[in-house]
Amino acid sequence: MKIKKTLLCMLMLIIVSFSGCGQEEVQISEQKEQVVISVLAGQSTSDAGVEDMIEEKISVVLPEVKLEWECVDWGERFESRIRARFAAGDVPDIIIGKAQDVKTYYSTGNLAPIDEELLQGIEESALKSVTIGEECYGIPFNVWYQGVVYHKRIFECLGLKVPKTREELSEVIKVLKDNEITPFASHYLESWKIGNTTMQFMINEVFNQNPVWGDDFRKSKVNYQNNKVIRCCMENNKEILENSWEDALLINQFTCDTRFERQEAAMYLTGSWSLQLLNQYAEEEKYGIFPYPNLTGDAKLIRETNMTFMKSAVTSNEEIVDEILKVIVQDKELIGEILEFTQTYPVQNIEKDSFGGCIQKDIESYEKNGEVIEAAIGNAQIIWPFQNDVASQEQLWLQGKKSLEDVLEYADEHRTESIR
Repeated sequence: MKIKKTLLCMLMLIIVSFSGCGQEEVQISEQKEQVVISVLAGQSTSDAGVEDMIEEKISVVLPEVKLEWECVDWGERFESRIRARFAAGDVPDIIIGKAQDVKTYYSTGNLAPIDEELLQGIEESALKSVTIGEECYGIPFNVWYQGVVYHKRIFECLGLKVPKTREELSEVIKVLKDNEITPFASHYLESWKIGNTTMQFMINEVFNQNPVWGDDFRKSKVNYQNNKVIRCCMENNKEILENSWEDALLINQFTCDTRFERQEAAMYLTGSWSLQLLNQYAEEEKYGIFPYPNLTGDAKLIRETNMTFMKSAVTSNEEIVDEILKVIVQDKELIGEILEFTQTYPVQNIEKDSFGGCIQKDIESYEKNGEVIEAAIGNAQIIWPFQNDVASQEQLWLQGKKSLEDVLEYADEHRTESIR
């Protein structure tokens, strides 16, 4: 009897042992099934931290997926990093850039067309910026608005009206200085800022008149040198600098945002990325926004499609990538969280009242009156790396180390680099 019991016990131990091995094998198998998806994120000023929000949502909805992030500064490192990875054949499964990047990198053959299901509910105007032929190669997510943010109370106290012409702007500057108020907040420590403001000027002065100016530039039909309008665009930066703080060449965006919030200047040529700080302290009707006046008096507020999701044309996990993108662009809770954090505006056809910032009323007015122009009209013609390169030369001019003629000549000499 004891022998039978002993044999029975041994048999049970063997069964338990095999059972345990089986469970271990299942666990190992489950671990092996985890899919790693690489993401290269070119982040603008307001975007750092968005990756954590996406990571948290994906970990819940798609627990078998692990996102492997590489986050770089869009203005300084994104272009060099993405080209290095393309050259090495290490194409990220998902690429996060701007709408203008679609046309910049489409020719490499590394971007896949986006399924129509993932584009449902996105505004047609946003889709145009990522459309090549009849296919969309990116999913627009949000937009910025660019122009002159101003303190409404300062304007009201001095009886100032929003300027629409250069002459009216000059008068506003004079009244502010007469009342010992610094007209412009500005920061020229970073070349990207100069590149951004120069393109803001060019969109309303150049591309609004000739949408294919960049093509003409590369064909040597037009130049930077001996071009009064281009010269004016660059001189606008100097005018702002001369009507700003003495240390404007030495401070960064955060310092500038902080000073402007403290009303140390009346106006600030920027984008709604600065609202990340400003909106924390904004009371109703505290800030407004208007287009920087152009030479013809018909400047429009600039609308830029910002975060744009692209997918690899060579990914081995296309279905999973599509599932991830579907979560990002269709989950209303995640969309709202990102919009609130970045202080940007949606391109999805969803209820927008809850996404209002401190300049929302002005934006709605310009949109309603058709006084908005897409940044892509310029950015698709002159790519960002060229803009930033020329801006570095402008920076030297503003520092007194080069002449404006040197900057204009440099741009013409490097015209072939203005598109890829």
